[in-house]
Amino acid sequence: MKSRILSAVLLLLFITACNGTFDVGIEHPSNSTATPAPPAADTLAPSNTALPTVTLSAATATLVPSNPPLPTTLPAATNTAAANPTTTNYLDDRSTPSQVIVSFYNAINRQEYLRAYNYWANPATSLGSFTSFANGYKDSASVNLVFGQITGDPGMSQIYYTIPVILKATAKNNTHTNYAACYVVHETAPDVYSSPIIDPMGIAQGSAQPSNINASDASVLATACSGYPVGGIPPFSASSNGLNIDKSNFIDNRSGPIETVSSLLNAINLKQYVRAYSYFQVPATFPGPYDPYAAGYSDTDGITATFGIAQSQGAAGSLYFKVPLAMKVLTTSGATRTFVGCYTLHLTQPSLQATPPFQPLGIIAGKFKQVDNGTDVNALLPTACN
Repeated sequence: MKSRILSAVLLLLFITACNGTFDVGIEHPSNSTATPAPPAADTLAPSNTALPTVTLSAATATLVPSNPPLPTTLPAATNTAAANPTTTNYLDDRSTPSQVIVSFYNAINRQEYLRAYNYWANPATSLGSFTSFANGYKDSASVNLVFGQITGDPGMSQIYYTIPVILKATAKNNTHTNYAACYVVHETAPDVYSSPIIDPMGIAQGSAQPSNINASDASVLATACSGYPVGGIPPFSASSNGLNIDKSNFIDNRSGPIETVSSLLNAINLKQYVRAYSYFQVPATFPGPYDPYAAGYSDTDGITATFGIAQSQGAAGSLYFKVPLAMKVLTTSGATRTFVGCYTLHLTQPSLQATPPFQPLGIIAGKFKQVDNGTDVNALLPTACN
């Protein structure tokens, strides 16, 4: 669990020991309650409704396993690619507490309000109705985030992170307002789930107050979370490889097809089979009932993977992706097995989703075959999805 939490916050590029600035081109609602985004006199609306990247370069992820089962048809993977939450990029990443906040504002900036609403653990209670929440952003333009020191309790199965952040907002009328905000992000350790469904890391509480635009970031961050619970400094560390599915890392990232598949493989390596199962869009249909799925990994000790070039296709408001993949599976008996195949993923365009709950990018099919361990898998990947 600590490894997941640990790789969680070094926010990839944007959290420093005290604070760091990250330009996410986001915005906040005009009518925000104590729980949602910043309450604002000046509200900002998103600038862009672009979808996730539809073509990805080939990438290789090396995984040090924990224990993934390996039938002839391999399980779906997860995406672990680090995304840059700007106006144009699509970011749906719950790998760390800070990434949850950045993803939330990325969704708002892109006018994907249902996705933004979905980052809250209990949105109907915290934010009110989805319609009211979405309407609160009609005058929004953009916002930059400056994070302070994240604190938390790296204790047992329930973990809460307190996140001070400055929201530097620009409204459509080009007025600028700063907000001192504080969010509490909650997660239940994925290891404790024994059956579906799993609740991912999400926002449990939040508030924002206008702050002096000329005040130093340090002074604003120092009091942003006054009145909120503050724990110790979690021993977060950044992964040296964004596509590292090893059990020393934690990836819960649906920003793209390779990220989603990498997340799946990372969950398997961590023996978090309920989390792995959640990356399938309709798991009862594929891969089938949970118990047989999880049992299929009983002799799996670890997986490493090599990705081919992802392919994409749009159709009637949906995006479909095919991800060619080769996996080497180490069994608990020390044997190695090699599989080559393809996962198919689907996403209904986020800007078109308007009825809760939001349906993220997920795996809908997969087909793999076992090949000799000495096979040059790179030669097979270009046709693995044919």
